[in-house]
Amino acid sequence: MNPDREEPMVQAAYKRVAGKIRDAIAAGEYPPGAALPSGKEIATEHGITQETALKALRLLANEGHVTIFSRRGAYVRQRPNVRTIVRDRNAYRDEVGYYFDRGAKAWKSIGKPYRGFAVPPAHIADLLGVPHGEDVVVRDRAMGPADSKQALQLATSYIPMSLAAEIPPLRAENTGPGGIYDRIEEHFGAAIEWRETISSRLPDEEEQNRLGLPPTVPLLVVTRESRVRSGDEEVIAEVNETRMAAEQFAVSYAIERDATAAWPREERP
Repeated sequence: MNPDREEPMVQAAYKRVAGKIRDAIAAGEYPPGAALPSGKEIATEHGITQETALKALRLLANEGHVTIFSRRGAYVRQRPNVRTIVRDRNAYRDEVGYYFDRGAKAWKSIGKPYRGFAVPPAHIADLLGVPHGEDVVVRDRAMGPADSKQALQLATSYIPMSLAAEIPPLRAENTGPGGIYDRIEEHFGAAIEWRETISSRLPDEEEQNRLGLPPTVPLLVVTRESRVRSGDEEVIAEVNETRMAAEQFAVSYAIERDATAAWPREERP
């Protein structure tokens, strides 16, 4: 008998119990932040083993309904009913520098930002035009509302070592007024142009911990390339990858008409 194979009766039991708890959460019997009964209490109430009860709780955690804390038990997770931030396609600027999320303008760093050297993911290396396995400058920070201790957004900038050598502030702790984008524009004497690609994926373990997410809640991933002209060449000066929970963020933008969709329509003969 395969020891890793679940017995159908046990599998049905933990799913059945998870379904009852899920319904109770949806009905408001356990509001957000409320503690659920312990595994022992669930086992007694539903006539199952404690291990089966714990499997039911783990299933609910994987689905994003509850959060399980070591030695504290399971608590109903706050699941947002509305989007926290709606991104658009504009770059903005204030007295601090450029920013891209108007709703997150007043956010602050959660924890200490990271600055150092690391090998970027392969797709980032390809965008930067650097060999796979080669270190780049990495600047990473977690962001959240000023009154929160929980990060809602992770932003990581990747900068080629060659450019950081030309512009030392890019790898410095204090990049100066306006941050890295002002330093890049000053160095090249040209305006940065940004191009963003939006995708989604499930969070890795580190992202789950930093954002307080269960493994089944997908991330909205915004990959932004910073492009600047240097003579006749276009330089990819930086690639930023910003990750956030897809259940809390959305992207909204105005749709522009291409010339083929002009109004009034031309009458066809």
